[in-house]
Amino acid sequence: MSTPIRVRVRMYQVGFGDCFLVSVEYDEPLPDGRAERHILIDYGTSHSPREGMARGRMGDVAALIEKHTGGELDVLVVSHRHRDHLRGFEVDAGATIMRKLAPKLVLRSWTEDPRLPATADGPGDAGLDAAEPPNGLSRASVRYAALLAQAQEHVAKLTQLVGLDDDVKAAAEEQLKNAEAVALLDELSVGERGRYLHAGMESGIEDMVPGMRATVLGPPTVEQDPRVAKQREDDPEYWLAALGASLRVVGSAADAGTDAPAPISHGPGPVRWLIDRLANQRSHSAARLVRDLDDALNNTSVILLLEIEGLSMLFPGDAQIENWRMTLERLEDEPQLRDRLARIDLYKVGHHGSRNATPRSLHALWKDRTAGQPRLAAVMSTRQGVHGTGDGAVPQQQLVTGLREVADLYSTDDLTAGEEWVELEADAAHGPFRQVPFVNDA
Repeated sequence: MSTPIRVRVRMYQVGFGDCFLVSVEYDEPLPDGRAERHILIDYGTSHSPREGMARGRMGDVAALIEKHTGGELDVLVVSHRHRDHLRGFEVDAGATIMRKLAPKLVLRSWTEDPRLPATADGPGDAGLDAAEPPNGLSRASVRYAALLAQAQEHVAKLTQLVGLDDDVKAAAEEQLKNAEAVALLDELSVGERGRYLHAGMESGIEDMVPGMRATVLGPPTVEQDPRVAKQREDDPEYWLAALGASLRVVGSAADAGTDAPAPISHGPGPVRWLIDRLANQRSHSAARLVRDLDDALNNTSVILLLEIEGLSMLFPGDAQIENWRMTLERLEDEPQLRDRLARIDLYKVGHHGSRNATPRSLHALWKDRTAGQPRLAAVMSTRQGVHGTGDGAVPQQQLVTGLREVADLYSTDDLTAGEEWVELEADAAHGPFRQVPFVNDA
């Protein structure tokens, strides 16, 4: 019987985005003749690496993944719908290679199930009421997923508005649905290959990676934790009403479904002042709405706890507190889960080092690790200067400092010119993970 002997984690340089390959090596070949298994977690970017670093082009990254997997991918996990986690699937070169890799199992959030309706006009929406919810979802969960999809369609219209602030427009573009990427993922997920996960669901990873235990901690459905969808201003109902209003502001033709007209020159004076004020108000409202949608999509992230032999790894996507809350509230009554999370060997830093994605209670568990326990490794795929400034900057300096207190932190933003990935390896029997020096073996 084949036994896992080594685990490798590669974090590819993609700029601002996530792309991780988890590889398990065995002491002898498995029934298919291979002595390894591979799990790819996300494949996206929204901003290229900083000048002077490896280019991080998605086609090039796909070629590296093909090489590092030997041309066979066992499991593909796409944590959530944001472009910095799936954009590579819409790049021609990347799409070609992903089709060749033909992952045997494709895992996505329950909100991405293509059987879910794409629109939700209101509580009495006939299409939602008539359809039988897939995977045992409640109608409330079905409607929530539809509202997310519809909110993305509205945000797509925002990007066409005349006079919208450039920063707001850029932020809105990051919320777009990435239709080509989603279409390819739907293609790769056809039949029994695709699973759409929610908290507590069996992932199927164990069948593909012998010896691995995979626990799905998130995201919850609305039925499991209604708080994920009942957040006052963050409620999707709020976005739809407010987005609809923002699309009707003076100067936009988006409601009519036509192309936005070119700006009209009104010259100086009170008319110009009023139009400028309206445009400014629209940008402020749009910024808030885009930010709310960003938070909601992050909270659809799949959270995976992967354990094999004596090693464990936590991959939370971009999950924020609404996604984490149900798991965190279990810790007091479930000491075994608390211990498993306290003893992890590798943590994929949530949301690229954002201050809203690494719960303090988890950090406290790691801070209380017993003496002699293997040092935690934290891997952070990020790029400075893309999002926020000061206290709101990503990565957030206070978080980085806190992580360095409890872990050896590895960041793609610390790579030097030409380094295309960070590679860590560990004996499957125990940690810690150690960095493997980069060697360009092209």
